[in-house]
Amino acid sequence: MAIDPSTSTPLRTSEDLALVNRVVDRRQEALDELYDRYASLLLAVALRILGRAAEAEEILRETFFQAWNQAELFDSGRSSASTWLVLITRRRALDRLLQRQAKERSAAVVGVEPGAADRSVRGQEDSPAQERRRRVQKALAALPVQQKEVLELAFFGGLSQTEIAERMRTPLATVKTRALLAMKKLRRDLREEIRELM
Repeated sequence: MAIDPSTSTPLRTSEDLALVNRVVDRRQEALDELYDRYASLLLAVALRILGRAAEAEEILRETFFQAWNQAELFDSGRSSASTWLVLITRRRALDRLLQRQAKERSAAVVGVEPGAADRSVRGQEDSPAQERRRRVQKALAALPVQQKEVLELAFFGGLSQTEIAERMRTPLATVKTRALLAMKKLRRDLREEIRELM
């Protein structure tokens, strides 16, 4: 049964903490119990952001996959387990929404339906979307490894800068600097692509 985190009792909070600790110990039944407690709430959060049931269900799976793989990063001094799960879900859903909107804007710029570039036949001349994708990939590949890693953890891993700093065992200020430098380089190298998407 889903629990509203704002009404969680101290007992429920301590039970959740024990479950997260058991997830750290790779106990599948503990993750199953967290799922039973919060899946309905998290699905509702994802659905409210995305408006599409299939995508919301994918986000729910991704949330528990991330919880399973990163349970050791949970800090009970900063939030309850339910809030931690809600924040993971929200971040992932917002990332998915931004990706969807970017694809739709990109498709609109080149005048094709979303996904059409992926269905093009090999051997044909490159479409503007394919050429743009190649330039973006080239710009990403040109970034220094540490800057690229920060961006990948943020955009594809759904991690906050604080979580990235913990994962990389790097000061938060260094992570922020790497992210800023990477974004400046991408903005400079992809000026034309950005202008086309605006």
